[in-house]
Amino acid sequence: MLTKPCLMLFSCPGDNGDTVVYWRGELRQARKDDPVVKLFGALETAVAYAHKAANLLHRPQSRIMRLAAFSLMELGFYLATGRAEYLDTALALYRRTLKLAYATAPEEPLRSWVACASPECSAVDEARVWIRWAERRAVALNETTAAKLLNQLSNVVFEVMRTLPHIQYKHRNMK
Repeated sequence: MLTKPCLMLFSCPGDNGDTVVYWRGELRQARKDDPVVKLFGALETAVAYAHKAANLLHRPQSRIMRLAAFSLMELGFYLATGRAEYLDTALALYRRTLKLAYATAPEEPLRSWVACASPECSAVDEARVWIRWAERRAVALNETTAAKLLNQLSNVVFEVMRTLPHIQYKHRNMK
């Protein structure tokens, strides 16, 4: 049995560019280009890429990425429901992520751009980019708490990138 029998009729809700979204505990009709829908889309994508990276990595980096994904999910639950318990869980997961990242961080300071040199590093970078994209969407909605958490999560994910094979790129004059 299909979850969406409307597929058989070629007529599902949302086919006309609209959808229903939960925002701060209220159900509301919205166009699919609505800023709230875009934020949830960016969060959903960030979660998917964080899980993808976790699936490609070994511990402890895989655990860091999995915790980051769960933190993003809890943040989404908070934005949908407005219930503080979800934000509290998202922040607690972030703190666990940070603790693991701190324990695995390289000793040497970063002195250049980081360009990934492995599929695993690139997967982490994809997650980082989508977390940043979600952050920009949160800023557009004046969701300062969400934006701050997203900023911090993307920074932690960057620290994971530093532990993986990468190229330290520095500008070189080509003349």
